Amino acid sequence: MQPIALSPARHWLNTPLADESILFPSASQDALPWWRQAAEMGWFALALPVAWGGRGGDRADLWALAERLGCAGGPAGAVVPALFEALVVHHYFGRADAPEDVRRALLNGAALAAVATSEPEVGATPKHLTTRAVRAGSGWRLSGIKAPVTHGLDASVFLVLAITGEEAGRRRFSVFAVPRTAGGVSLEPLSGAMAGHARVRFDAVEVPPTALIGQEGEALDALARPFRLHEQAMLLAYALGLIARLGDVLAMQPGIEPARVGAATAPVAALGAILAHLARTDAADARFEAALTGALDQLDAGQRLLLPELKGVAAARETAAALQPVAFFLLRARPRAHDRLGRSLIRQYQHTGSVNA
Repeated sequence: MQPIALSPARHWLNTPLADESILFPSASQDALPWWRQAAEMGWFALALPVAWGGRGGDRADLWALAERLGCAGGPAGAVVPALFEALVVHHYFGRADAPEDVRRALLNGAALAAVATSEPEVGATPKHLTTRAVRAGSGWRLSGIKAPVTHGLDASVFLVLAITGEEAGRRRFSVFAVPRTAGGVSLEPLSGAMAGHARVRFDAVEVPPTALIGQEGEALDALARPFRLHEQAMLLAYALGLIARLGDVLAMQPGIEPARVGAATAPVAALGAILAHLARTDAADARFEAALTGALDQLDAGQRLLLPELKGVAAARETAAALQPVAFFLLRARPRAHDRLGRSLIRQYQHTGSVNA
């Protein structure tokens, strides 16, 4: 499979950053030392400008890290939350208007940020969201309930998507960085497959003007929707690494025919090229989601063919256990209709070995 290309001059990623020597936490261990270890290894700083304490990378580097962690067999319960946090830092705090004190705390592992978009019973569908922030002096007063909130149990700050106005019959949304310690914030634990989830209530929380991230009223298209697509692409890169590892395990089985290995791994052969293509494409471009849809089809086909071949193979057990919940999460969110453009991009790579924008 073609690996995801790194950005120029980011050779530091070739150091032993994502191999089996990483001390992933077990289910019984405290998660906080793991967060600090991920911060110390530079994962959260990877895709942040150097001027703000980052490594100067971009989302292609973040996806390359995700793929390498998959190739290393990193367990989903540890890897996915860390990658999610790295994406949060890149997407929401790689901006001049993000709170500097929060950014510094995130980079050194002293704080965690949680994205609070979804609401009980309605999910993340914008037309059904009700959390609202109204002007109160120079700042805002925010009220609503968000659930499930990934990392909610451990988060130090919540990135809350809230209605802040209406224009021509269309509600406008903004994102606010709300500290866990702010008056009016309360949490209730929820069960979650890969990260601590919570229901978070905001009861007339006083929010200063410096908590606003991005332009007022523009967060839905500028922040929330692109984040969802980038999250899917990053997890797809991790799944690509896991599948590559499983393909290697299959190839080493006694008596295995090369044709069976090829047949089982062929559906995901284009994923690296598609992800490299997406790394150069603005998420606002409709082709981004189209290509992502086509790639998810390949992931679905790949795991359906590969996992039965490895049933009962002890060396594949942990990696397969990591792949299945990630694939479930990704495929659950896949649009029902097959995207013709996405499928055509996959076919284009299979025939020519490249993808044209």
